[in-house]
Amino acid sequence: HTHDSTHGSSRSLSAAAMTEVVDELSQDTYRTSLLDRVESQLKGKSHCSRILIGFHIVDDKQVHSKISQEFGTWRQQCGKGSELTGLLLFTVQGALHFLEGPTELLFEALQQLHILAQEIVEPEEAVRPPLTGPIRILHFSELHGVHAAGSWCSYPHSGKAASSQLQIEETNSAEMMFRAYHKFLIVCSKIQDEGKDVVSTSYKKAQEQLPTVDEVAVLVGKAAAEYFFSYDEFYKVFVAPFNLTLHSELLWPMSTALSY
Repeated sequence: HTHDSTHGSSRSLSAAAMTEVVDELSQDTYRTSLLDRVESQLKGKSHCSRILIGFHIVDDKQVHSKISQEFGTWRQQCGKGSELTGLLLFTVQGALHFLEGPTELLFEALQQLHILAQEIVEPEEAVRPPLTGPIRILHFSELHGVHAAGSWCSYPHSGKAASSQLQIEETNSAEMMFRAYHKFLIVCSKIQDEGKDVVSTSYKKAQEQLPTVDEVAVLVGKAAAEYFFSYDEFYKVFVAPFNLTLHSELLWPMSTALSY
């Protein structure tokens, strides 16, 4: 009886030894990541970025024409003008500039608008005062699959400021900006397939759907300055070379021991 019990115990131990416990987490298996899904959606497909810029301007049609002409000339000469679409909307109290295109091209366009906001003191034949106030970046986003606008042009809004003034605060600044951005998307999408020779006429017909004079004024006003990027702030965050310094690099090599 004792011998049979011992023999049975040995068989149990042998069976247990032969049973291998496999931990699934220890296996080298491929796991789909969010980056993989994003890459699969973008690989081999064209996409564009969008930016909405605001700035104060004087109520002078000649100045508006000068701004539009200089930016339009640069767009034609930059070599990729057909990829840069959007709408430059002038009002009596300010301007909003909606642009779409490759990210690097938008950064070049932003730099060009920044130049228009600077005083030119030399050479003598190019001397001029600033054409606009300091530019303000209201919105910037990337990886859009389509262009909302089919071309680029400027349009003077003929509306007047209403008696009631809109108030912008930290709590509603994003909502007010997105309302204006959304209006650009809707209007540009509606007329993107129309010919270049009738685009201005189409914008005139759709003026009531564009941002109002008051909406533009509040976004480029002094009160909104602290809620959006200035050119220098935007450049530092998105355009300037990115320098990363790890804390470990600051601690190594270790300093020599002090001797007294």
